[in-house]
Amino acid sequence: MSLWLIPLLPLFAAIVCGILALTRKAESAAPGITILAVIGSLATAIGAKPGTGEAAHSVYNWLSIPPGFDISLSVYLPAISWLMVLVVCIVSALVQIYSMGYMKGENGYARYFAYLSLFTASMLGLVVADNLFQLYVCWELVGICSYLLIGFWWFKPSAANAAKKAFIVTRFGDAGFLMGLLLLSSLAGSFDIVKVSQAVHQLAAGQLSVAPLVSPATFLWLAPILLFCGAVGKSAQFPLHVWLPDAMEGPTPVSALIHAATMVAAGVYMVARLMPLFETSHIALDVVLIIGAITAFMAATIALVQNDIKKVMAYSTISQLGYMMIGLGAGAAAGTAAGMFHLTTHAFFKALLFLTAGSVIHALHHSEEPNDLRRMGGLMKRMPITAWTCLIGVLALAGFPLLSGFWSKDAILATVMGSDSVAGPDRIVALIGGITGYVVAFLTAFYALRMWLMAFWGEPRSDHAAHAHESPAVMWGPLVVLAIPSVVLGAALEFGGFTRFLLGEAAAEHGPNVLLMGIATVIALAGMGLAWSLYGKPKMETDPVTRMPTPLYSTFLNLWGIDEFWTNVAAAGALAFGRMVAWFDRNVIDAAMHGIAYVTGRAGSNLRRATNGQAQWYSAVMLAGVLLLAVLFVVWQNAARGTARATAIRRESHPRTVLLYRG
Repeated sequence: MSLWLIPLLPLFAAIVCGILALTRKAESAAPGITILAVIGSLATAIGAKPGTGEAAHSVYNWLSIPPGFDISLSVYLPAISWLMVLVVCIVSALVQIYSMGYMKGENGYARYFAYLSLFTASMLGLVVADNLFQLYVCWELVGICSYLLIGFWWFKPSAANAAKKAFIVTRFGDAGFLMGLLLLSSLAGSFDIVKVSQAVHQLAAGQLSVAPLVSPATFLWLAPILLFCGAVGKSAQFPLHVWLPDAMEGPTPVSALIHAATMVAAGVYMVARLMPLFETSHIALDVVLIIGAITAFMAATIALVQNDIKKVMAYSTISQLGYMMIGLGAGAAAGTAAGMFHLTTHAFFKALLFLTAGSVIHALHHSEEPNDLRRMGGLMKRMPITAWTCLIGVLALAGFPLLSGFWSKDAILATVMGSDSVAGPDRIVALIGGITGYVVAFLTAFYALRMWLMAFWGEPRSDHAAHAHESPAVMWGPLVVLAIPSVVLGAALEFGGFTRFLLGEAAAEHGPNVLLMGIATVIALAGMGLAWSLYGKPKMETDPVTRMPTPLYSTFLNLWGIDEFWTNVAAAGALAFGRMVAWFDRNVIDAAMHGIAYVTGRAGSNLRRATNGQAQWYSAVMLAGVLLLAVLFVVWQNAARGTARATAIRRESHPRTVLLYRG
């Protein structure tokens, strides 16, 4: 029963804070309630730490459908889920502590913390789910919470539109996700993940059959790709990544939670958790790797030219999520471990980066454009704690040697490029993913240091930057805490037997690939060196990236035209189709219905005249009816006699036909 406390404590806190928000009483108590709840979930998970190969498991049978299809609510805590629970709880707690300072004085204070706690509860419910039904329910709850938090400032049109965009765009992926779940549950006769996995492997071994319209070979790649559609939406992969940058319209702590440990992490976690289903198809793994490579490269190029500090980090998140998918696309134990390794380290340094961005925006909130990097500069002297902790996050993101991102990126590159890489996708696809990873490492190092130098280095480029001051302790405290794992967590996991802990003692541990690590280090340092040479000067008159070749700059600035495609082609096409359907409905369907109604009405109106109340008229009508029936009967009898007579004549004229007829 104690395992149920992991998602239920934040859920209960969300309900309590919701009541406080409705009654407008004791709203200041809301953060204390939600923070204690998430700490309680963290303590519960730590107390239930998986032992040697066994995980705590709790099942409640919710519904039974004859003949034997059970839907259960279950909590399962293997190592991969336990790790994710720790990441979600720690990041959520720090974000909520930070929010006490950032959101102070805001209308809807208790409502904000109720949403955060519900968000945390939904993500924890998804993480500990042991069946596809419960996973899907929590999956959709995560989407609803993101809608509520992105649109928290609902009175701002930009925030309201961003919330709707996030909710609608992710629905495209979730439609495929739902179809994949239904396919798998129909095959296994259950939503239980273990039973579904066993059924898929039996199908791959030829021990099961599927519906006649779908061959086993088709099923094995179709089902996981449909599941991956959900990850494409939730984890902002190409081409459904367009919602995530707009989600920056919500409060910055919300952005930190979404980007680090909740919504976007859900897709990566789902693929890793259901990796046994993906392993049965090289096609599915190839799709995961290729989509991840496209996403990582495309988002990194866009981040190069962004001037909004939160937009830089948003596209950075999209790029790093693509990195994780590259690792998962390698398949098997090595790919799963590499993807989850980077997900874990990324959660901490990306939360750190977003919260430092929030600290800067909080200091410049009186400025007309507090997010604009071009109006910052010189903040290192005025906000030293924010500056130094942000630099740690930047170096971790860039893959600077020995920081956390350095180890997790190396794990991904070693998986897809190293000689000890497992055979997931074919070698050509793996090489494409690996080469893309190195290119993205260079771009990441460049744009990460560019962002830091524009914000903190040199001289102030606006009066508000010149008079900025450090954030209060309730805000910079979480920055210091997050900086610690951003430095040491990668090495601790690398040398602490992460793969065996995550996947069991049978999983093979792969040490660092020194050659590939050296190449990645040189590339990252080259990217940082280029950024320093362009942005390390005390004064900056113009942004150096604007001097890159115009076609490239325009392509990156226009977001590769993907947003325009969705707006001008996909959305416009959908609206045009909708107008056509509406026209058909009004002019054909409605016209047909109106015609039937008109004819029926006229017939009824004419028939009504026959009911005039005159007995002699009714008698005449009845007599006419009887006569008509008599005439029809006589006609029918004569027709029947004529048919019988014709048949007899035909038989007498053709005796052979009669014999054949009689058999």
